[in-house]
Amino acid sequence: MNSGEKQSLIKAVNEASPEGLRQFIINQAQFDPTFFRDVTAQFGDLDTDAELVQTKKLIQSTVRKNKSYGFIDYQGCIVVCNVLDDVINKYMLRFRQGHYHHAMNGLLLVVETAAKMLSDADSSSGALTDTFDRVFGSMKNLSTNIAPEILESQKEIVIKDVVRVFKRKIFAGWPEQRYQVLYNALPLITPKSAKLAQSASWAVIKAADEGFETTQSEIYDKVLHARILIQLGEQSDAEKFMDEHKTIPQIREVEIQNAIQNKNYVRAEELCLEASKQDQGWRRIWERYLIKIYDATDQQQKQEAVLENRLFANYPDAYEPLKKLRQQDKSWDAQYPAFLAKAAKKLTPENYAFILDKEREFDKLMQLIMQNPELTETYSKDLYPNYPDVVNKLYYQNVVLNEKYPGRQAYRRMGRRIKNYTAFGSVQTAIKWIDGLIDEYPSRPALAEELNKVKKKLQ
Repeated sequence: MNSGEKQSLIKAVNEASPEGLRQFIINQAQFDPTFFRDVTAQFGDLDTDAELVQTKKLIQSTVRKNKSYGFIDYQGCIVVCNVLDDVINKYMLRFRQGHYHHAMNGLLLVVETAAKMLSDADSSSGALTDTFDRVFGSMKNLSTNIAPEILESQKEIVIKDVVRVFKRKIFAGWPEQRYQVLYNALPLITPKSAKLAQSASWAVIKAADEGFETTQSEIYDKVLHARILIQLGEQSDAEKFMDEHKTIPQIREVEIQNAIQNKNYVRAEELCLEASKQDQGWRRIWERYLIKIYDATDQQQKQEAVLENRLFANYPDAYEPLKKLRQQDKSWDAQYPAFLAKAAKKLTPENYAFILDKEREFDKLMQLIMQNPELTETYSKDLYPNYPDVVNKLYYQNVVLNEKYPGRQAYRRMGRRIKNYTAFGSVQTAIKWIDGLIDEYPSRPALAEELNKVKKKLQ
């Protein structure tokens, strides 16, 4: 709903009579089950058991429709995850309406379904990862906000439900996702439920397969212990435990987060710098925290140094913040020529091209693409206004003809690439390419069929 529609709605509601609104709500609720539950959740008594049953049926039905021979394919995974995202939205609404325990149970339904999909779905689209991120973020949001509102006994009931899901065998082989279930409910932990959570963790480790799962679970268990101590306010014991185990990067990260939370930036910096020398594999993680520390303590030169190191280690996300800092201290223009020369030597062609494009260095970008034709498709749109003839040639050779094996799927991709070209290039040129390809390969009727579909849309 845009702002204009919202204002119209507010005006209509303000001008409506109480009796008119009452009748509208009653009539609408009779024909719209979702609206009925939302109204009863907001103003009446919501049948939470019935709603959970219905949610389970919806999820099961969606999974069943998108599963074939026990597996959910690429598109099916996206469909199921879209439904799970809708479920997250619904139960976060229930949280805002005051149904705290019910809301957590709804989120746990999503967690269980997503966990089952870890082993029997094609999650390469990233949809499942996004769903996990959303549901865990929602669990943390809910837990953090209700912690001051509910009794210790109520917190323990919620944690008991969370532990029940944590222990399920559906997480076998996936220790990271398993432990996230507990981590994101920690704002609700109590001394009594802490013992329950840690006992469950030890049981999981004992039942885990030897090797990766056991090793990772033991690390996550230590992280759990450290975070429980912090959450329960046992700061001295937490610091002692973390210091004893800081050779484990995940524990060091918790210690850094704790130091930053307590504004002990000197200690946080010390931990990061020490780790940067000892553990290059986690270097980018420590750099990210250093940037946060230097930003909080207004140490701009140190922040610039970290960002520059990060950028020239080929992490282009450091480029924009580095430029912004140097613009603030008015050093960007003076340092720019040397910066660009260093980027040309240090960065991969992909990352160097990214910066050239951002800086509108189109002459240099054009030269780079001629040396690295795999970059053609990414930057043709930006280069076309200045180099239409060169881009046409490169795009045709490196993008349109970029198919090693003939076949209908390849011809469809070829057609899509030609159509994409017309978003910035010449329609006449695109049609010329199509006609030329059809004439060149008269014995490939599938090619003619697919490309003629595109041609028809362009004419």
